[in-house]
Amino acid sequence: MTTESPSGSLADLAIRESVELHDFFSRWLRAQGGEKLDIARLAGVLDPGFRLVAPDGGVRERQALIDWITGVRGSRGADFWIDVADFVAVWQSPEAVLLEYVETQYIDGKTTKRLSTALFCRAPEAPCGVVWRHLQETWLQSGE
Repeated sequence: MTTESPSGSLADLAIRESVELHDFFSRWLRAQGGEKLDIARLAGVLDPGFRLVAPDGGVRERQALIDWITGVRGSRGADFWIDVADFVAVWQSPEAVLLEYVETQYIDGKTTKRLSTALFCRAPEAPCGVVWRHLQETWLQSGE
């Protein structure tokens, strides 16, 4: 079996990865109808040195994030969703791209937004051709 290498600019690959992983998170956190999902989707796209700086300033390393996401499967209601939009490639080299986007989450009748800046590195073996190296999230005030 041969697999195709993802094509497109590095920024395009990072955008596709952002959309696909947030879709995975939405489905994982709802976990309805016995949908078969595998945490390997997340583990396979996080660089070994991955770090997340959450909106509250807390820092999670790669394995801590995987463990947390594993533990909260199905913890959100059926109305939960995540959307990512307004992508901007802030910086790019041949092997990495710094991508900014707005993440919107809806849960229990409340909507929250955060501005996210993510560093992606080229990884042809990854599903979308990139891996997450660093992620910084900042709360946005309502109405922004």
